[in-house]
Amino acid sequence: MKKNKTMRAAGGLTVATLLTTSIISGTYAKYVTSDSGSDTARVAKFGVVVTADGKLFSDTYKTTTNTPGASGDSTAAATLSVVSSAVTGETTDHDGVDGTDKVVAPGTKNDDGLTFTVTGTPEVAVRIGVVVTDASDAAPKDIFLKAKTGLPDMTTGNQTDTFDNAADYYPIKYTLTQTKGGTETTLVNGVKLSELETALEGLSAATVDANTNLAGADGIGTLKLTWEWDFDANGAGTYDKQDTLLGDLAAGTTLTPATSLTAGTDYNLNTDVKIAITVTQVD
Repeated sequence: MKKNKTMRAAGGLTVATLLTTSIISGTYAKYVTSDSGSDTARVAKFGVVVTADGKLFSDTYKTTTNTPGASGDSTAAATLSVVSSAVTGETTDHDGVDGTDKVVAPGTKNDDGLTFTVTGTPEVAVRIGVVVTDASDAAPKDIFLKAKTGLPDMTTGNQTDTFDNAADYYPIKYTLTQTKGGTETTLVNGVKLSELETALEGLSAATVDANTNLAGADGIGTLKLTWEWDFDANGAGTYDKQDTLLGDLAAGTTLTPATSLTAGTDYNLNTDVKIAITVTQVD
């Protein structure tokens, strides 16, 4: 009986020992390693705003300043120096163009013009593009009278008088300024439309780095486009013959002496320009 008790005690000790060994083995005898990873992100900022304000041409011009008047305003005729036929009710001009067309004339100008502003500091690299076309995305159109001899001199009333237009005449002269980083620069001054086109499209940038302030020194900033049909450089009427011939061609006046002139080749009576500025993320 005593022997059995001793054997049971020994057996219990063996079990306890095995259990203890198992616990120790599970705690210290297993290789364990671990790692973790996490990340967050947000959408990169673009926030670029391209704004175009103002207008180039008008259907009325003020007497005192020769600048655009209120559109369609014929109620204060005494204050207007130029009024489109559309304002007075004519529906079709002599050249067949819809009478709602805006007009330009010798002495008229627009000192306010069009203003383009590009702002924002995108967190992506971008490409700035400037494209100059007409309203139908074709080549922009300028008013001109090509160099030619023996043109009718419509200023004298003499049906035999002629004059020689020694050089191509482009009466509308454009001026473009750029303001960025607080500094204003005149890019072109008193140039024809094709020269303005070159200056504007020359502002297209290959790539602007991410986090560049587009209104700052490294961006495109603010562009202001104005124009003037000057009588001439000194007010003496140097281009009276050219101006009067263009005006009579627009009115459909019979030319004396009779001269064969082809619209679009020898002269053009309409100007049409559209300026598109785009800012695109670089792939």
